[in-house]
Amino acid sequence: MARYSNEFKRKIVEERLIHNKGFVDIEREHGVLRGTLFKWIEKFNKGELYLDKRTFNNKQKEIDEYEFLKKSYALLKDIRSKQQE
Repeated sequence: MARYSNEFKRKIVEERLIHNKGFVDIEREHGVLRGTLFKWIEKFNKGELYLDKRTFNNKQKEIDEYEFLKKSYALLKDIRSKQQE
């Protein structure tokens, strides 16, 4: 049974949660089985495994900004179509 450092575990969990990398890709690239990754994610969710919060917060901020821009675009598109009527 392989032992992994907490730094390695955090890196792998970050690839999955922040960068949305697929389980199969992680298995191929790092040799970490899906069940092991699920356990690491569970530990992260319990607060037992920490990620670099700056990376996570920046990614969440990008997602929030994207959602805001999407809604703004839809609203402007709607206003413009009403003006053309």
